[in-house]
Amino acid sequence: MSSFGRTAKIRIIFHPASGRGRGMRLAQQLAHALGKLGLEHGLVDTSATSVELVGDQLRASRAIVIIGGDGLIHHCIQHVAGTSIPIGVIPAGSGNDFWRMTGDANAEESLAKVIAFCKQPGATMPIDVLELRFDQAGRIPRYALGAVSWGFEATVNAKANALPRQLGALRYIAGLILCLPQLRGCPSEVRADGLRFSGSVLAASVANIKSLGGGIRLFPHADFTDGTAELAIVRGPNVLRVLPYLARILTGAPHPWKVSANLTRARIETSRHSYADGECMGAGPFELAVIPAGIQLIS
Repeated sequence: MSSFGRTAKIRIIFHPASGRGRGMRLAQQLAHALGKLGLEHGLVDTSATSVELVGDQLRASRAIVIIGGDGLIHHCIQHVAGTSIPIGVIPAGSGNDFWRMTGDANAEESLAKVIAFCKQPGATMPIDVLELRFDQAGRIPRYALGAVSWGFEATVNAKANALPRQLGALRYIAGLILCLPQLRGCPSEVRADGLRFSGSVLAASVANIKSLGGGIRLFPHADFTDGTAELAIVRGPNVLRVLPYLARILTGAPHPWKVSANLTRARIETSRHSYADGECMGAGPFELAVIPAGIQLIS
């Protein structure tokens, strides 16, 4: 059950360009509905004010509604992970992989749930958060909701981010195709709950959600409410041996080069950059821990 204080504002976080303007339209719809209910609210336009500058406001919110994609959610949870502030998510991004875990059919269904909750607060869904502490950053905690990737998947993520946003979810597939010629194994080590892996890695992720890249279900067993995360590694130094299994890799199916496990914490040794929720998190070795009930989701 959420602690839904009556005095603070409901913050609506959006970017006007997300979803080709859909983010702004949904934000205006929500603000109009909350106004009719007599609920105090505030719009935070992230094209004019960065999320980092309003962190104190977010922590003092009655509830937070994020209208956008995985990247915007990522920036918001840095300020509210571990609090009891209810968080609503309405999709208006290019991938929306975290939102897909909610089971809502469309943005309108999510909008209706948020409005109903604000009108009559009820139970929230506790969602696990991934806590990351990079050695090079002094082990200062950062948080992620989706999948933390290093090796080739991180390279694809970086390439996809550089492609035009108009491509939407196709950016990940395009990034994958463009990066295949440079696919090389990199040394990596993972130490976790009864598991020790050391060897050459082509792609590696620890995931809290089932999909990446706008619905590609790489992690079929991931569940953001069970207190664990799914490790998925494609091992091996040679892409030619792995390519015949590409379809199985992209559906999370078993194959001879896959290493998988469920874990609650891990030590990752890598020299590469790591990405999460579409954002570059850091470089080099890091510690990962699953934080149960790290956010409270309006559902």
